[in-house]
Amino acid sequence: MEKQNKREVVGPGKYVAYSYKLYNEADGKLLFETPKDAPDEMVFGMTPSIVPGLMAAMEGLGKGDKFEVTLPPVAAFGDPSSEFIMELDKDIFMRDGKLADEVKVGAVLPMMTADNLRVEGRVIEIGDKVKMDFNHPFAGLTVRYNGIIDEVRDATPEDMSPQGCCGGGCGGGSCGSGCGEGCGCS
Repeated sequence: MEKQNKREVVGPGKYVAYSYKLYNEADGKLLFETPKDAPDEMVFGMTPSIVPGLMAAMEGLGKGDKFEVTLPPVAAFGDPSSEFIMELDKDIFMRDGKLADEVKVGAVLPMMTADNLRVEGRVIEIGDKVKMDFNHPFAGLTVRYNGIIDEVRDATPEDMSPQGCCGGGCGGGSCGSGCGEGCGCS
């Protein structure tokens, strides 16, 4: 009797590679697209910072299956919060005794949290202090994901390491691109 290959499907403990386009549902504008050679990756149910509604939309799908899901802010990137607007001392941004050239209103700058996580913040005001917005750039938007499952398999210990998968709305797979899309690896 021949052993039949069981189709791998997205579920708890599975490594998943997926590609997608992300749109602003209000105006149809393309917000993000995973690079063709670098799908996002996750270990289902274990990788932190996955967009909750996106993960639910992929559950039960297999390699080659397409998905489309429209998510309100609460199920995607949240609503903007004043909690993520911070005033920081200018001396954090000083280089050679003056404010670094890249510190300008509108600039997106990489920063480190107290827990040594990389985050990105947008400079919104420069005065006695530097006021920065650390809200996700897509906060407040209803978004639509159109994507495809590229790979599903059992997760390995390497997949589950902190340096493993990024996944969930940033592109760049294992974060080599410094995605900046709020996945916890930017």
